Amino acid sequence: MSKTSLKDFLGAGEAELPAKEGKPLPEYVSIKVKVHPDDHRRLSDLAKAERPSSLQDLGVEGFNRVLAERGLPPLRPYKDG
Repeated sequence: MSKTSLKDFLGAGEAELPAKEGKPLPEYVSIKVKVHPDDHRRLSDLAKAERPSSLQDLGVEGFNRVLAERGLPPLRPYKDG
């Protein structure tokens, strides 16, 4: 019984890997923040009470405040649709 390596079996040469086709990156990505259901209601109520807004807007406002505190530029605006 002879021992044959996978390299020998496949041709013993350095096989070139096929070129990866770059997937286009999405324009935006979603992130998930887990909160307690009661906190979710509070945040939803806050977003609606302050102005016609959404949790998206409230989250971006919060992230932008944290970025500003650290001297970093704000997030780019999200364009829905």
